[in-house]
Amino acid sequence: MALKKQKNQSDDDILIEQGERIRALHKIISRPDLSFDEQIDETLKLGCRLLGTEVGKVGKQDPENNTSEFLNIISVSDIPVKRGIVMPLDKTFCHITFSSPQAVSISHVSQSEYKDHPAASFLGMESYIGTSINIHGKKFGTINFSSRTPVARAFTEADVDLVNLMGSWISVMMERQLEAEELKQSKLKADAANKAKSSFLANMSHEIRTPLTSIIGFAELAISEDQDMAERMNALITIHNSGNHLLNLINDILDFSKIEADELVIEKQNTDILSILNEVESILTVPAKNKQLNFSIEIDSPVPEKINTDALRLKQILINLGGNAIKFTDKGKVKLSVGYDKDNDSIYFAISDTGIGMTLDQIQNVFKAFKQADASISRRFGGTGLGLSLSKRLTELLDGNLEVESTAGKGSTFTLTLTHACTDKDGKIISNIDSYRKEDTTATNKLKGSVLLAEDNELNQQLIKKYLTGMGLSVDIAENGLEAVDATTDKSYDIIFMDMQMPVMSGLDAVKSLRKKKYTGTIIMLTANATSGDRTICLNAGSDDYVTKPINRVKLYETCSKYLDSADS
Repeated sequence: MALKKQKNQSDDDILIEQGERIRALHKIISRPDLSFDEQIDETLKLGCRLLGTEVGKVGKQDPENNTSEFLNIISVSDIPVKRGIVMPLDKTFCHITFSSPQAVSISHVSQSEYKDHPAASFLGMESYIGTSINIHGKKFGTINFSSRTPVARAFTEADVDLVNLMGSWISVMMERQLEAEELKQSKLKADAANKAKSSFLANMSHEIRTPLTSIIGFAELAISEDQDMAERMNALITIHNSGNHLLNLINDILDFSKIEADELVIEKQNTDILSILNEVESILTVPAKNKQLNFSIEIDSPVPEKINTDALRLKQILINLGGNAIKFTDKGKVKLSVGYDKDNDSIYFAISDTGIGMTLDQIQNVFKAFKQADASISRRFGGTGLGLSLSKRLTELLDGNLEVESTAGKGSTFTLTLTHACTDKDGKIISNIDSYRKEDTTATNKLKGSVLLAEDNELNQQLIKKYLTGMGLSVDIAENGLEAVDATTDKSYDIIFMDMQMPVMSGLDAVKSLRKKKYTGTIIMLTANATSGDRTICLNAGSDDYVTKPINRVKLYETCSKYLDSADS
């Protein structure tokens, strides 16, 4: 509605009055002894006095939920309003103000265009003036003043200017408070993250140095002249176990880094669930026996023989969860239960233990990176605090879910659920794992064929050649990619193992060169790279397969057996 200059009031009088109002407002907002909340209350008191209204309030409006909440309010004693009251927005004049691009003033509701508005009867207010509060360009709420009677003097342009000024000041101050709170929270999070990472680095230093101490120390013992054969064998076993432990630590760090950089590639394909369970069992049985724990795998309900997932990552999660369960269990058992819910098309893997369990507070932190349940856990059991966080992230990349149930002193159960992983609904079903166990034939079945090993590191040459000759294969050595290419001109090989990074000519360039020369033999890349997409890079270069370093003898045999015949055939 149109606002006019008050009758019998000159322009000079208006300016003087407005100046006094601004000075009064400035006096309030300049008081260092008042908090921002107290300054708002004093501002509302000033507004009520200058505008001649009974109620002054600052509210937060939410049109989506149709709510209007009182944040600050000043009123006469017989009006029962207080902070925290929430009203339906569409029954208040704030609804009009919040929807309007400019301030709204109604000197006499019953004689205005808003006389039939629900707010007129709902609140019984006969005068109202208000404007919106904006935070970072978005409407947040309103500041408004109202009375149960018409104002003695109709609202003027100066009144609207005053309310707009109040609204602008509150908007700016709220923005600053919000920014200050966000800065505070960011600092707290940054401090917490830095503290967690510092603790992680300290733990990591300890975790890496521990197996290194064993490796270096027992290596010295193994070459000492005063050691008998049994002592040397024990030293070598310790070196082997410590090396594997160190490798697992490094793999966890690298995998977590790749996930953080969004570089970890998930490669889903149909895989035999029993092969996964057999490998998990073979790896976890040894540490369980060392602690005199019973480790078992049970099938709760018939499961499909094949599921579509990334077998490597699924095994990594299960081994991680199982290893954790064994670590935190001193007596009793650790069990991996597998089941399939046909109705929801979901397969689950539940790893339960009778270990130390966790409190509710500890459960809140269990999947956080660089953090264990509490500091005493790290001191007592060791570990980096990355394993469960990594498992959670890998599960999400597999489109699955990882949950935990635990009771302090009674044990924990971690349940990994994969939905829609069964792509062959009519495929083979497994009800009992015992009748499907597979034997490792690596040590007994020899292979036949010739191999060219392109590897520039002399120690790696010796080790890999020993593995390959032990499988019954003949092996030639090339020091770099160029030698490997030249070697194929005089002799054909059943397999060429090609290291990716070599001097003179890299393995990738050598493979490309061989393929350009129409070489059709099997080429398998050897890679120590930790970046994602190695498999794609190798295959795109023209290789048939790849094996990661450090070389695992069993994996190497499995790869060779894919391309070579048994010596008995």
